[in-house]
Amino acid sequence: MTSEECLERHPEALVCKQHKGKFQSKAHGQGKRWQARWRNPDGKQETELCRTETEAKKYENKMRTEVDDGSYINPEGGEVRVGEWVKIWMSGLTFDNPRTIQRYEQRMRLHVIGTALSKLRIKDVSATALRDWLTGRRELLEDSTLRLVFANLQSAFDLAVDDELIRKNPCLNRSVQAVKPRRGSTNVKELALTWIDTEKIRTELPERYKPLVDTGRGLGMRQGECFGFGPDDIDWDHEDGPMVHIVRQVAHDGPILVFDNPKGGTDDDPKDRWVELGEDVAEAILEHTVKYPPIEVTLPWRTRDGEPVTAKIFFYGREKKPIQAAWFNSYVWKPALAAVGLIAPLDPNKPGRKWEKSRDKMMHALRHLYASMMLDGGVDIYTLADRLGHSDPAFTLRNYVHRVAGAGAKVRQAVRSMYGKAA
Repeated sequence: MTSEECLERHPEALVCKQHKGKFQSKAHGQGKRWQARWRNPDGKQETELCRTETEAKKYENKMRTEVDDGSYINPEGGEVRVGEWVKIWMSGLTFDNPRTIQRYEQRMRLHVIGTALSKLRIKDVSATALRDWLTGRRELLEDSTLRLVFANLQSAFDLAVDDELIRKNPCLNRSVQAVKPRRGSTNVKELALTWIDTEKIRTELPERYKPLVDTGRGLGMRQGECFGFGPDDIDWDHEDGPMVHIVRQVAHDGPILVFDNPKGGTDDDPKDRWVELGEDVAEAILEHTVKYPPIEVTLPWRTRDGEPVTAKIFFYGREKKPIQAAWFNSYVWKPALAAVGLIAPLDPNKPGRKWEKSRDKMMHALRHLYASMMLDGGVDIYTLADRLGHSDPAFTLRNYVHRVAGAGAKVRQAVRSMYGKAA
């Protein structure tokens, strides 16, 4: 069939200018039919398919130049998908606390591996893809959590750069750095829970859990430390007055409850600390023990396979078992917050969370209240950091210092006092 006959049959058919006399198909010019060839630093021939001859020549020249100047990166190295690479990165992590890696794995599984970003090849991750991912995660996460996830993702790409799979970490692009969550961007300078708020919450809690408010706001304990607190941890005859020795917490190894050192503690440095026991807190604890005598429980140490450790604890459930944090937060603490109007319930007909976001109003807010009261009472930041179990007072300043009511008047009084002393 001649070209003229074909044109008569297909009046809309186009003749290819490059290949005269031949007609273009629908897929004409869309395939990668040109091959760029070069030899890598080891002398092995590499290839890459391109759409046009010009594109192939440019790519080939680029690769040869990089081989010559030592900046060559094997294009095949970046073929691995983000989700798979994150798993490889996590496999090399080691921590003293076995639960730390569990938290890493959970964050990355939910917010990286389970997203569209994970399906991209690491060499194809662009600034736009990362900005879109950050936008989607912001709808689900607090900035403090998103900052951790982003830092983990950036570390995974750092490893890819070190392994010469990609030339540059896409997380370091200026446009991405400009929109990433920053430290302090969501730090609440006003106290999330005031003393009056905690009094209302205490009233709404079941009787057996009321003194948990006192151990949080009166001793600065973390939630797990409150759950692991017992009568053997109080030194009533200490030379400086009654003191509490915070030596353990109730934690989780997966679904299994375990005893562990306070946060950050290891066998070599358990991070235990002493805190002054005030009269009012002591009275609340003693009244509690009359109604709910301490019980002795045995849990594995640090991990589900750890050595069994037996300790007496003040706080436990109706089944006389240690308190499980997720259950307590969902079925005890949040209903109390809702009862006093600090959070609102969501539509029960919709799947997902039952209450509006309340991260800043959970039991940890009691520690912030404790810290603010100590500073307001004249306790210096170094002493406060020690009582909270912080090795760095700067961390205490960044995270636990809030505005104090009437601070302006105190500033005026301090200046007045200073000038009075000078005179």
